[in-house]
Amino acid sequence: MQDFSFSSPGVISVSELNDRVARCLQVNFAPLWVAGEIRGFTRAASGHWYFTLKDRASEVSCAMFAGDNRRVRFMPKTGDRVQVHGQVSIYRPRGSYQLVVDAMQPAGLGELYERFLMLKNKLQAEGLFDPARKKAIARVNFRIGVVTSLKAAALRDVITTLRRRAPYAVVTVFPASVQGEAAVGELTASLKAADAARQDVILLVRGGGSLQDLWAFNEEAVARTLVAMQTPVIVGVGHESDVTIADWAADFRAATPTAAAEHASENISVLLTELALQQRLLKQNTKERLQGYSQRLDWLTASLVTPQEKLERNRESLLNVSRELVQAWQERYCQRPGQDLASLKQSLSHGMQRELLLSLNRFQSAKAGLQNPREGIQGKRAALEATSALLRSATRAKLQTLSQRRESLDALLFESSPRAILTKGYAYVSDEAGALLKSSRRVKPCDPVTIHWFDGEAFGKIIEVRPKNK
Repeated sequence: MQDFSFSSPGVISVSELNDRVARCLQVNFAPLWVAGEIRGFTRAASGHWYFTLKDRASEVSCAMFAGDNRRVRFMPKTGDRVQVHGQVSIYRPRGSYQLVVDAMQPAGLGELYERFLMLKNKLQAEGLFDPARKKAIARVNFRIGVVTSLKAAALRDVITTLRRRAPYAVVTVFPASVQGEAAVGELTASLKAADAARQDVILLVRGGGSLQDLWAFNEEAVARTLVAMQTPVIVGVGHESDVTIADWAADFRAATPTAAAEHASENISVLLTELALQQRLLKQNTKERLQGYSQRLDWLTASLVTPQEKLERNRESLLNVSRELVQAWQERYCQRPGQDLASLKQSLSHGMQRELLLSLNRFQSAKAGLQNPREGIQGKRAALEATSALLRSATRAKLQTLSQRRESLDALLFESSPRAILTKGYAYVSDEAGALLKSSRRVKPCDPVTIHWFDGEAFGKIIEVRPKNK
């Protein structure tokens, strides 16, 4: 290309002209939102998007670079009505006017989002999102209700997760549309039906989608129904980035339908491990209590005093009292000069008799109060045997209950296993390497195969293959 040079003052190049125009557009036109219909949408190998945005009378070329279009949550196509945000500029090499887009959303999304924010603020001001009013979710739930569409992929995810984690749970599906005009009425009706059915927990789930697709979960009627529920509700709508009014109104918000099913159920393997641990602790606690009672009985037996020892102690005390009494009377009366000896002797005799009678009465009372240690030991032994019998009976009953529950869980696990299917008359075929043969197209005549039943195997070779037409 020929290089032009300009020596006259005031004359500029084409490149400088385009640069000036670009700067002028950037100064005078702040980034703005523009609505229109997409035409001629193309995606370059670099990941950039190029399209024309038009209305009834005009159109403008648009470019959206890969770094920005990765944030768009839908794939636009020709004919879509959208709202785009960007900077007015020109494509300098060609000098063409264009809009450089940095954000895109479906047309009408702004109005929906404004409604979303208004309803959120209204319900939040009323206290409907207050964490203090939310109900707790039990760790183990035996009755689980699921409110969703029967055609939703979310239902398959929830059923698969619950079948794997919680075969002990009974799952009841309350069908409802999850988008469209009838969705709000069906969702509120199914939620009320699930609440009346006395479920342990209710899952409200559906897959991801645009704001319009998820709008039924942003309606005030659904939010107020969730708040009025007596049963705890877990909402798992869309993907982790999708947030709806129902998420705030529910008792717990799960990132996905699968996460909702996991939060509503404890893994059966964890429960069986904890059950075995509790059984061991119960046995250990019972053994320790029996040992404690036995040691206490030994201590009580060792501390008992025989009646003979107690009588000897009382006899010694009586003799000591008698000696002290005689000595006191002698000191008081026998040392006085001129004392009448006969009078003193009589007084001493009466006093000693009185004291002896009192001592004998105390002795008889003490003797009557004594209890044969054998009777006390027999009473303690009877009480200990009764307590031991109660502990053994309670232990047997608890172990029997735990054993029956474990057998029930084992039966549930067996019913969910492939071997349970084989016991109903089914069989499966594997090749020589042990790989499962799911189709007749994977074998040919003379191939060795193994047929598996629940009670044995058979080995053979393929004679003829007859595939069925689809």
